[in-house]
Amino acid sequence: MTEQAPMPPVDEPVLSARLHPLTPFVKGWGYFVAAAFAMTQNEGLRSNLTIAGVGLGAVLIGGILLGALSWWFTKWQLNDDAIRVDSGFLFRRTRIIRFDRIQTIDVAQPFVARLFGMAELRMDVAGGGKSDGRLSYFAYDEAQKLRATLLIRAKGEHAVEHRPVDEVEPEPLLVVPTGRLLGATLLSSTVLASAGGLIVLIVSTTVLEAHAGLFAGLPLLLGVVQPIWKQVVGNHRFTLSETHEGLRTKRGLFDVQRQTVPPGRVQGLLITEPLIWRLLGWSRVDLDIAGVAGSKADGEDENEGAQLLPVGLHQEVIGVLAKVLPGFDLNAIEMNRAPERAKWLRPVGWRYLAYGVDDQVLVTTRGWVSRRTSIVLHHKTQSVRLHQGPIQRRLGLANVHVDTPEGPTDAIALHRDQVEAAALVEAQANRAREARRTADSVPAQTQPNPPSPDGFSSSAASPADDNSAR
Repeated sequence: MTEQAPMPPVDEPVLSARLHPLTPFVKGWGYFVAAAFAMTQNEGLRSNLTIAGVGLGAVLIGGILLGALSWWFTKWQLNDDAIRVDSGFLFRRTRIIRFDRIQTIDVAQPFVARLFGMAELRMDVAGGGKSDGRLSYFAYDEAQKLRATLLIRAKGEHAVEHRPVDEVEPEPLLVVPTGRLLGATLLSSTVLASAGGLIVLIVSTTVLEAHAGLFAGLPLLLGVVQPIWKQVVGNHRFTLSETHEGLRTKRGLFDVQRQTVPPGRVQGLLITEPLIWRLLGWSRVDLDIAGVAGSKADGEDENEGAQLLPVGLHQEVIGVLAKVLPGFDLNAIEMNRAPERAKWLRPVGWRYLAYGVDDQVLVTTRGWVSRRTSIVLHHKTQSVRLHQGPIQRRLGLANVHVDTPEGPTDAIALHRDQVEAAALVEAQANRAREARRTADSVPAQTQPNPPSPDGFSSSAASPADDNSAR
């Protein structure tokens, strides 16, 4: 019997250091490009290239000096129970991020950082904004090692006892092809409405020769270009994988972003099905994850959660939901439709108002132009409340709101019979209380279910910024 060769030791990352020396350039190159563009638009500077060159050189040198000072005074350090980040040379700022407040840690690579083999750490911190947990930039390998060390420290163990290992890219469960991603984006209501308005504007301007109307076409043009750029480029090669830390997504053509969905952190789910997508059997799945929905930063939505599936077929959505909620079957839940008198408030959409309950979740549906199915875990329910407007009182109807932490999920059982609504409020409060008691008595799951032997078939499409139809 031969002895197994010992594994080579893995170097532990430096526990106190500055960021990558090229960090000032990666963060500030856009300002230099903007200054150069502004100078080229100035007629006086274009006629005197010497002054333009001196001005551009001054901007470059000033930017380098300011960036170098910012880099020099920015340091990070790992303590016994937190990571400390000191920054600022005029106004000093200290961030102390305790390990027990870290929910997840992901490694992201913006486009320019990728060119230089650099990456940033994005830590989802409970009670903090999205920008509070960002630390950039590191060499990619150093970022991976520091991430592994932080995850170990967050579990209350020392990195020396469990050294981080180089992470191997997991096998994908599902990959979203670019072709269907583009097709689904073009079929979203935002793009269709903007494209239709743009066509009408062009035709009317051509016929009526009202050239001033072309200025109104800029917002419509942005309504076509922006979703295509955001969804097709931002979600390029969207990949869903399963790791020992939970489900992981990877996406992006220029900026590669990774996001981990740890077990036990899911607060709720939202399935969105725009009208045209329903005809093709497509839908989108978003998650509420503890620590992800934070302060608005970098143009992100305030209630943005984790995108679990941009668009997939029905059987793929069911498979993905089973990965997040073991044993959950959306098709097996009996849905209770709103009473027929709700048509006085929703003449068309009342048929799509329903709710259902099982031992694990409460499900609500609404909307006929864009159908929204909200799924709330009982033990994540924060409050249950009944709302009744003046017209609803005349009709004997009421709404039941099931409140969850901030995120895309908004479970509302609309226009229920008022007696049924009162009973639902009491029943859901009892279910939530009992589910929390059970969850507290059962150890938290630290490993996801093993990958199914069949896996997932490859699919595609694109999310669309559709709102539910009222």
